[in-house]
Amino acid sequence: MRTYLRALIAIAWKDMGVWVRRPSTIVATVLPAVGFMIIILISAQAVGRNPVALVVLDRGPQATRLAHSLETSNAFRVRTETPERARQLLHDLDVAAVITIPAGFDETYSAHRSDPVTIEINNLNLDFTNDLRRSLPAAITDFYAGQNDSPVLVQVQEHDLRSQDVSLVQFDLIPNLALLLTVAGVVNCGLATAREFEDLTIKELTLAPIARSALVGGKLLAGWTTTMSLAAIVLVGGAAAGLLRPAGWYWLPALVVVALFGLAAAGLGALLGASIRRFQPVIAIGINLSLYLFFLSGGISVAAFLPDWVQTVARFTPTYYGVHALQQAIFYQSTDLLGQDLLVLGGTAALTVAAGALALRRSIAA
Repeated sequence: MRTYLRALIAIAWKDMGVWVRRPSTIVATVLPAVGFMIIILISAQAVGRNPVALVVLDRGPQATRLAHSLETSNAFRVRTETPERARQLLHDLDVAAVITIPAGFDETYSAHRSDPVTIEINNLNLDFTNDLRRSLPAAITDFYAGQNDSPVLVQVQEHDLRSQDVSLVQFDLIPNLALLLTVAGVVNCGLATAREFEDLTIKELTLAPIARSALVGGKLLAGWTTTMSLAAIVLVGGAAAGLLRPAGWYWLPALVVVALFGLAAAGLGALLGASIRRFQPVIAIGINLSLYLFFLSGGISVAAFLPDWVQTVARFTPTYYGVHALQQAIFYQSTDLLGQDLLVLGGTAALTVAAGALALRRSIAA
């Protein structure tokens, strides 16, 4: 048994050493996740809070309160400007809209007459336009709700389903972590396996006085360990930044999900590497497959809000369940459907590891 374990660890150590010494492999592993993370950060700045110019032509107390309501709204990034400067900013695409509180606002408000607040929108696309059209009435409603003599007697009472709000960057980090795990497992284990056949070093390994199962197990262990190392960096960095921080014992299901994710990806990588036996095709197929799984697991939108046919397809992908389990554990401290998620991930890991090991043994014997 001791000889078997030494051989298994030696194979794994060799593969991890090769991975560390090949920058191209490291780049192929982390580049997709890093690229999408940059896109997420830029997109969050663009769609989170719309930049608007605020023109206040009345200095009365009610106009000041309304201006404060707009400035503290979660929907806007407000810049108070003169009418001329605001118009120039809108023309130069520095702001998405100009909101004007008219002169005589307080007098008209006190007289309970119609008191229009105007908004001039750069309707560049419907997404931004609809956000602005919804956000200004909501901010005005909040303003009226804070007045003792408000003529608006209807108020909105919000009840949140979740215990906390999660930013767009935080929410999209989980599918991005799933992408990193998938690419790392598939590419690393796949390349380590395919390289042995392409460089013909597999013949040397088969002549060594070690069990074939130790060779297969070492390959899988190397892929899984490398994947877990990258996951650890992301999780520790995310926790330090306050973006990924499960509370209490919810670290445990999060780590179990990550471990199963990595194991399933490593098994799939071994299957691809042993079946294709070529370096470049394994990279191409592995990364493209990982990207498809990324999108289906909610990489570009909440999976539950995608078209019905896409949701149906997504439910047949294990990443869908992995992302759900991680979101529940990390953000919401919930075990909702955790048993189902772990069952799917555990079954997938067992299936891919068995398939990868079988393909590798057959390729070695061929």
